[in-house]
Amino acid sequence: MEEFIETYFAHAIPTAALTPFHIAFALFRFAVIFVGIADRARAGNAASGEAAELGPLAERFALRALEAIPEEDRAALANA
Repeated sequence: MEEFIETYFAHAIPTAALTPFHIAFALFRFAVIFVGIADRARAGNAASGEAAELGPLAERFALRALEAIPEEDRAALANA
């Protein structure tokens, strides 16, 4: 997680510190992007021949996003 944050700050000009919300949002966003890449690979119209190999990254990014959410907030989400 720290590496992700360091990379983010190295390539952005943030105006405030990243909160767990920002980190989780960014990681979920990447998960959705990788789902789209995998879907295009299955449909046969992916931009890269290696696109199908990227599909498993969606789950990994989503799980990392969940880890970025504080435990008490995750409990509230589970009960929603």
